[in-house]
Amino acid sequence: MQPQEKKIKGFTILELMVVISLIAIISAVAYPSFSEWRKDREARLAAERIKDLLVSINSQVQRGLYGFGQFYIDPTVGLFGTRGMLMNNVSRKKSENSASWSDITKRCKITDVDTYWDHKGEDQTHIEVNSFTLNKVKIDVSQISAVCFSKDGAYYSAIGDLISSSKVLEWIYICGDKVDSCNPKEFVIGVPDMKNLYILTWSRFGNITLEKWDKNNGVFVAQ
Repeated sequence: MQPQEKKIKGFTILELMVVISLIAIISAVAYPSFSEWRKDREARLAAERIKDLLVSINSQVQRGLYGFGQFYIDPTVGLFGTRGMLMNNVSRKKSENSASWSDITKRCKITDVDTYWDHKGEDQTHIEVNSFTLNKVKIDVSQISAVCFSKDGAYYSAIGDLISSSKVLEWIYICGDKVDSCNPKEFVIGVPDMKNLYILTWSRFGNITLEKWDKNNGVFVAQ
């Protein structure tokens, strides 16, 4: 007696087409939300990394490792970093060239870096200073710029786009890479996509804060 053959039933072409169509519909609905989440995550991580640089160099200045510290930006290559000047070097530079040291732009120097700063983040040889490149982020800085700090705030200074009319600017805007511009003037009059906008602020004594723009309520919210 021969064994009875089992009937094996698979999916029909119609059933497969229905399943594939459902997957396509679900993917199409979910992708915009995932894409927006990814853009927001990239902008947030970038803003937090930049904030950490500022916090770190200020901490080293406040604890006395450096008498003078710098946070610098080179937007042409997306470079962010910090540099430090040791206490004895601050005194020497101040006595050797008091005229330059009294100028808030010349004091926060971004040229002759190798001879001016003791520790440089771009060298990656001292853990107290650091540098990195961020490509998927835009800021409202168009040229090489820097802001510099001292423990008592006496040598607070800046250069480039972080100074205006001999006044140190105390903020930068950080945007996701999908916007055409991260210009605060354009932001004031309204930019179509400002969901991933952050503002990083500081003072001469540190006091560093990071806030995100809440488009729905029209306010910045602390992060």
